[in-house]
Amino acid sequence: MGKVKVKLWTNQYVIIILLALVIFSSFYMITAGFPIFVATISDNPAIAGTMTTTLMLASLITRFFASFIIQKVNMKMLLIISILYFLGTIGLTFLNDSIGFLIFIRALQGIGFCMLTNLLFTISSNIVPKSRLGEGIVYFAMSTSVGTTLGPLIAIAYLANYSFRSLMLLTLALMFFAFLCSFFTKNTATKEKERPEETKKEPFYKYMFDKRVLLPSILVALTYMAIAGTVNFMGTFGEEINVGGRISQFFIAQGIAMVVVRSFSGKIFDRFGHRMLMIPAAVSGAGGLVLLGFSTSMIMVLISGVLFGIAFAILQPTIQAWALTLVPPEKKATANSMLLIFMDSGMAIGSVGLGFLANRVGYGMTFSYSAGFMIVILLLYLVGSRKTRTYEVNKGKSILNEKQR
Repeated sequence: MGKVKVKLWTNQYVIIILLALVIFSSFYMITAGFPIFVATISDNPAIAGTMTTTLMLASLITRFFASFIIQKVNMKMLLIISILYFLGTIGLTFLNDSIGFLIFIRALQGIGFCMLTNLLFTISSNIVPKSRLGEGIVYFAMSTSVGTTLGPLIAIAYLANYSFRSLMLLTLALMFFAFLCSFFTKNTATKEKERPEETKKEPFYKYMFDKRVLLPSILVALTYMAIAGTVNFMGTFGEEINVGGRISQFFIAQGIAMVVVRSFSGKIFDRFGHRMLMIPAAVSGAGGLVLLGFSTSMIMVLISGVLFGIAFAILQPTIQAWALTLVPPEKKATANSMLLIFMDSGMAIGSVGLGFLANRVGYGMTFSYSAGFMIVILLLYLVGSRKTRTYEVNKGKSILNEKQR
């Protein structure tokens, strides 16, 4: 009997992919646009940092409650309300351009974006067939990555010719399109009758934390600590090695590698498991960062971008897909919330920690030292994943039997 391949690209999945692309593009258009706008109304560059910190803190605090709310409220309705709320925060930018008010808006946007990302991650993981979980999560992650890349590119190019307020109008239009799309989604929460009886009256903290997802969460935090270095210090590193703005080609090489690798890595996850991906990804990431640290020419920078892009393409979606296999369906919101909390924390800690390191050893050596994050990821994974092997093997067999049936 031939195996029947479960359909992945359903109408609901396409809508969620589209929503993720539009929402992430809009958010990062605003994120990239705000510092440029602030620079025109204030001579203090620290203000932009304060806005980013405010956004991150608001998002982190909200994430501790997001999974609880998502598991208690109709997801479709919450998605519609969250997009409408985010539309409102964009609209507030037209009322006042004082620094204090803009910081307040960024805090509100941090809350809204937190809810939206938690919802999108949870809905996507709910509608993806178990037998194609890795593939489905990878394509979803690709849409968020493309949005994260497109947003800043659009904002920077747009503000070179047009005003910040017109950029806000553009994001309003995009988010209104997302608002319309959200009406075509369906509530994907696990039905109450399908949930184990003991989960109905769980204490609040169990909606925020599940120890089964702790190892993947630590691994994704370490991944984003390494990513923080390339995001924050690449421009200055270009000056350090005398290539100037051409250093931005690192991200082009990284982006191309990510798109290529993610086109097939999900299928590898579904067929062979996470071990076939995690080990080479960590090795590639470490090699890319070491090479970047010792780069003296653009060809070395581009090769390091490809190597690090392979790692970035694999680690985050593979860790997420793996984490979702470790918990029952009704705990997916908790798992996604934990992963997002650790992602944000890893980015924040990495930005500050590597910044202090860069002041002491320079940007090149900082990249080389940050390869240590990849080595730690590999070691923790090799040791810690053994404890979940029995559960995963059993789960894998049940999926295999289901396919064969």
